[in-house]
Amino acid sequence: MEAIELELPVVGVQVLEDASRCEGRRYQGVAWCDAVRRATYGEDLLVEPGSIETCKWSPVVLGLKEPENEFERSLEPRFEWPVAAVRVAPLWRIGEVPDVVIVRGRPARLRELAARLGDGALTERYSGQIGRTATGIGGHGLSARLLLSRTSNRALDVLKRWDRFDEATRRLFNDYRVSALFEKLARNAVADMSLCRNSTVIPYMEDCGNLSFFCVGGITWGGNSPAHMTSGYPGGMIGSILEQVEFPGKER
Repeated sequence: MEAIELELPVVGVQVLEDASRCEGRRYQGVAWCDAVRRATYGEDLLVEPGSIETCKWSPVVLGLKEPENEFERSLEPRFEWPVAAVRVAPLWRIGEVPDVVIVRGRPARLRELAARLGDGALTERYSGQIGRTATGIGGHGLSARLLLSRTSNRALDVLKRWDRFDEATRRLFNDYRVSALFEKLARNAVADMSLCRNSTVIPYMEDCGNLSFFCVGGITWGGNSPAHMTSGYPGGMIGSILEQVEFPGKER
């Protein structure tokens, strides 16, 4: 069978109750999607409580921060607090079966990967909810949301090249009030928490794969292409199929 070719390395994730003996350097930065970006290019990182400086979504959904207000309690599903750390690294550096594998690439290739895993590979729980999944998107009544998500991601891809835009997003989304307002406006209108919740938390909690469009952070802070999508799978589910996938940095 012909290999599925991806343009980005595959990333592994471990959810840790105790990070004291774990390899990896402590991440300090803007968001989980930025940590995934850095892991894509070779870094082995531990995202711990206090690691994420700007994003108000990912610390809560990853279980690194206790929900303390209405906005944070509305972020679901999420890992139960407290999680000691979440390790993210190139797949080859994990050294064991990871809890979750994050795979990004062109939509047709990600859908082919899911198809090779067979029926039931992708969760149906959130079908039609574009904020959480791409499953069930594009049918009657949902095409406008799909168009909005794609158009906004293309615009963000252009804007993120300006340093001032990056500075502005960091300043704005460091404010809980701005984040909470944006969450209300964006919820199930466009993709939301694409890498932290949709590609990490949902696959882990559902023990099933999930396919998602990128959110604002995934494009701006994560540096992902609007032509791509993201997906996450339990490590035990996707391991064998990765033999049929080619990606940069794959061990031979």
